[in-house]
Amino acid sequence: MTIGQNIKNLRREQDITQEQLAEFLCVSPQAVSQWETDRTAPDISQLPVLANVFGVSVDRILGIDLTKTNEKIRAIIDESNEFYRQGNFAGAAEVLKNGLREFPRSFELMERLADNLTCLGERQEAARLCEKILAECRDSEIRESAAQSLIFSRVGSGERNEALGLIATLPHVWSSREDIFLLMSGDGERECILEAIPEYSEFLANRLMMCLQKLAGPQIGYPEDDRVKLLKQSAAVGEAIFSDGDAMFSAQFLRNAYRDLGEIYAKRKAAESLLDCLEKEAKYAEEFETYDPAAAHTSPAVRGYTPGAAMPDDEPETKRIHVRLTESDEYDFVRDSERFKRIMRSLEGRNEGEKQ
Repeated sequence: MTIGQNIKNLRREQDITQEQLAEFLCVSPQAVSQWETDRTAPDISQLPVLANVFGVSVDRILGIDLTKTNEKIRAIIDESNEFYRQGNFAGAAEVLKNGLREFPRSFELMERLADNLTCLGERQEAARLCEKILAECRDSEIRESAAQSLIFSRVGSGERNEALGLIATLPHVWSSREDIFLLMSGDGERECILEAIPEYSEFLANRLMMCLQKLAGPQIGYPEDDRVKLLKQSAAVGEAIFSDGDAMFSAQFLRNAYRDLGEIYAKRKAAESLLDCLEKEAKYAEEFETYDPAAAHTSPAVRGYTPGAAMPDDEPETKRIHVRLTESDEYDFVRDSERFKRIMRSLEGRNEGEKQ
């Protein structure tokens, strides 16, 4: 297509009249009309302004092959994702920064970079990129991802009220593409189902475990017996979905369920139940720290989905568990138990391996 046709299509896509575009550019409506009919062309100095008005690159206006551009951007994202899955957020960020030097108006690259910078704790730069996306990008999916990253940046910076305001702008979960696909997918759509639903199953399992654990929080005020039921249900959800013992990224939620349940049993002086929880807590803490981020699930509900790497912890959870069990007198009544000693030896061995 010609430059004029590109301008006309972009103007119509964004519901801008010729008069409005002329006002933005400080030219006459007749000039815009002549561009769109290819009688004349905009001055080269007006191209960046046009690009900013439409929120696109100058390449888009000039009609440079967008397919090749998109392919290059996709290749950059794929390369960064390899680093991301390995937990190398710095490597992923560097790939994306280099990509933005070549494609400075790619909002998709900006959003991926913001996500990696958030993982690296560089919240201020991540927030700057997200704000730029929200101010200039019109792609709803990219905007929603940027809003999510900005929310976590705001929370991490202590700006909770600002984060709550952004949350209110996000769509309801019932409007998500995953949920709509689940409702609409037919029995014959085997390939689509296998591509979409395992990832969604893992997401739903994690969210349900989190919901049950939130309800079991002491600040909610449920009776202690109800809290025990909720935490057992949370663990049961995870162990049912990850039936092959491949919780991987989701092991953190199973770890948390058994940690909170163990705290209740410790106060009750229920030795065997406490030791059961401590064994499971240590097991899932170690799985979370050691799983292969490039591996795919084998359990039927999530089979084939690769969860990728988690954000790095400042300190391994197995080390925190070891310190807690060592220093707290809540565990004195089981400290001489052979099971307790075995748990401690396992945690010590894990921490010694980390040091080496």
